[in-house]
Amino acid sequence: MFAALQTVFYYNKLPDNIASHFNGRGLADRWTSKPAWLLAYWICLGLALGISLGIPALVARLPRQLINLPRKEYWLSEEKYPEAMTLLRIHFHWLGVILLSLQVAVFQIVFQANLSRPAELSGWFIAVLVAFVLALLVWIVRFTTRFRQVPE
Repeated sequence: MFAALQTVFYYNKLPDNIASHFNGRGLADRWTSKPAWLLAYWICLGLALGISLGIPALVARLPRQLINLPRKEYWLSEEKYPEAMTLLRIHFHWLGVILLSLQVAVFQIVFQANLSRPAELSGWFIAVLVAFVLALLVWIVRFTTRFRQVPE
């Protein structure tokens, strides 16, 4: 929903050609049309949703011998399989939150950069990337730790 608000809020404020790539100093060095850039934004959002919703749905349809989880014998047993699929969905929904947050934040920074001349990324870009990497590491640790936990 925030992405839709961003799009509506910024659409008329943005120039016709939008800085879409920035060099190592944060200065714009490639440009694209506003409609193409916004389409790319929505495609990226769709991909993040596809990953977070699609992977658990796909895994649930796979034969169990093709599913690879820590403590596979335990989690894919007849008794624990439904719980494993629920945990997988929950964890991938959180991955979706992380991915969507990254995209909304990065595109917000790029929206802001395109309102100034010359178009230049703010220092927040690195902070957002660091936050993303940390959140992703936490997600990986929580995911693997949760599936490694089995009663003795």
